[in-house]
Amino acid sequence: MRKSGLVLLLVSFCTLAFGQLDSSSITVNASSNATLQADQAIFQVIVQSGLATSLDDVLTALAGSGITAANLSNVTTVQLYNSSSSTSTTALQWVFNLPVSLTNTKGTIASLNTLQQSVANLNNGQTLSFSIIGTQVSQQLAQSQTCSFSALIASATSQAQTLATAGGLTLGSITALSGSTSNVVASPFASTPYCALTVTFTLSRR
Repeated sequence: MRKSGLVLLLVSFCTLAFGQLDSSSITVNASSNATLQADQAIFQVIVQSGLATSLDDVLTALAGSGITAANLSNVTTVQLYNSSSSTSTTALQWVFNLPVSLTNTKGTIASLNTLQQSVANLNNGQTLSFSIIGTQVSQQLAQSQTCSFSALIASATSQAQTLATAGGLTLGSITALSGSTSNVVASPFASTPYCALTVTFTLSRR
């Protein structure tokens, strides 16, 4: 499980020049994407109970698991069929999603196994089941990523220099710049922090 806790950060830079290349200025847009690998496992915990059971009753049964009302995904009614008596009953199904660090997956499985037995021992008609339904990038990891504006400026300068040289011009100083950042969800289980910088340089004839 230790290996799965590693975070792989892949960074790529790209640039795109726009506007006109004349004797006064050139504007270049540089951007970077950092794809973050998931660092959390998502446990789905399902509690089946009688129709008279409240959310507080279920949370009391889940005490010590770290599950709160905020983890509740949905609650529905289900039909439970008893093959021995050929009868069916209606029950409530409470579905919770619990994100856990990948490094703590084994411990969480052990804890939920113990909780599953404890719920069964209550003999109140409640049952608990759980499974891992996927992984995700934690908010802490996504928010910890910062933009390297020095790298973006270097990338923009390199591209602008290439364009200036091709046009027989000399690249000068930066006269204006603006930036933006965002977190793009690349998939349900990964996110891609996006950083962009627009830089304007002066140009002069050789």
